[in-house]
Amino acid sequence: MKIIKDNIESLTIEKSVITIGNFDGIHSGHRLLFKKICERAKILNAASVIITFEQHTSTFFKNDQRPIRLTTFDEKVLVLRNSDVDYLICLDFNEKLASLSAADFVRTILIERLKAVEWIMGKNHTFGKDRKGTYDFLHNSDDKNHINVFALNLHTEDTIVASSTKIRNLIGESRIDDAVGMLGHPYPILVQRIRGMRIGFKLGYPTLNFKCPPSRKVIPPPGIYAAEVEYNGLLLKGALYFGNCPTFDNRDYHFEFHALEPVTCDPGVNTEAALWLYSFIRPEKKFNSEDLLIEQIRKDIFLIQQIFFKE
Repeated sequence: MKIIKDNIESLTIEKSVITIGNFDGIHSGHRLLFKKICERAKILNAASVIITFEQHTSTFFKNDQRPIRLTTFDEKVLVLRNSDVDYLICLDFNEKLASLSAADFVRTILIERLKAVEWIMGKNHTFGKDRKGTYDFLHNSDDKNHINVFALNLHTEDTIVASSTKIRNLIGESRIDDAVGMLGHPYPILVQRIRGMRIGFKLGYPTLNFKCPPSRKVIPPPGIYAAEVEYNGLLLKGALYFGNCPTFDNRDYHFEFHALEPVTCDPGVNTEAALWLYSFIRPEKKFNSEDLLIEQIRKDIFLIQQIFFKE
C-alpha cells in the first residue's frame, strides 16, 4: 500500500476505484467498502484508492474541541498496513477543500488526478460544499463524468449498526470489548516513550512509560487494560495502566505497560510505539499501601493472562 499525504499532483494513476470518508476507527462497515473497492479494482485492472482527511471534517465545520478522533492518519496506516488497498491518500481538510462544490470535487480530484472510474460509498455519504454531493446527485448528474457509483448499506453486527460515534461512546464507557468487536481489531493508540520514575520496578512489576497523546484523540477512562505494545518489530502482550498514579501523590496522566514476558529491547525515550487495547480490567483506584497495590497488580495480571492465553 502506497501512502500519499496531500501531494496528489505527483500521482500517475491511470484508472482507479475509490472510496472516500473520514473512516474514523476503521470499523467493520468501513472494511466492507475497502474490500469492495479491491474486488472491483481487480476486475477492472485499476488501482484501489482510499481517500481520507486530516483534520476530521467535524472538527473543521463545528470547531469542536472535544476528543473526537478514534484514529489519526498514522494510526489508520497501522491498521491498514496489511490490506490489499493500493493507495491510502490523506487530504488536508482546509477552507479550500471545504469550499469545493460537489461537481468541482469530482472533476478536479477524482477525474483529473485519480482517473476514477468507480466510486463505492456508504449509503448516506455526502461530500462537497454544503454537503450537496450524495449518491442520488452522482447517479443522476452529468457532472459525475461517467463514474459508476455504488452505495452499500452500513454493516451491522447483531442488528447494531457499526458507527464511529457508537465506538467513541463505548470507549468512553470503558466498554473496550464491545468497541473492539465493532472495530474488528484492537483499539490503537500511538504514543511516545518517556522516562518513568521506576516505581513499577521497585514494586516488582517494571513498566514502559508513555506520554498521553494529544487531546483530540479519544482515550478510555483511567484504569487497567489488557493490551499489546508494538515497537521495533516487537509485539508484546501485557497489562496497560492509564492514569495519574493517585497512590503515589499523583502525576501527569500517562500510560504504563507491563509485559507478560521479559523485555529484551526497550523503545528509546522519545521514540514512538503503538498500544493496542483489547479489554478493560478495572477502573483506577488509590491504595492505602504498596502491599495492597502489589496484591491487586498480581490479580490484574492473572486476569490478563487468562484473556491472552486462554485455550
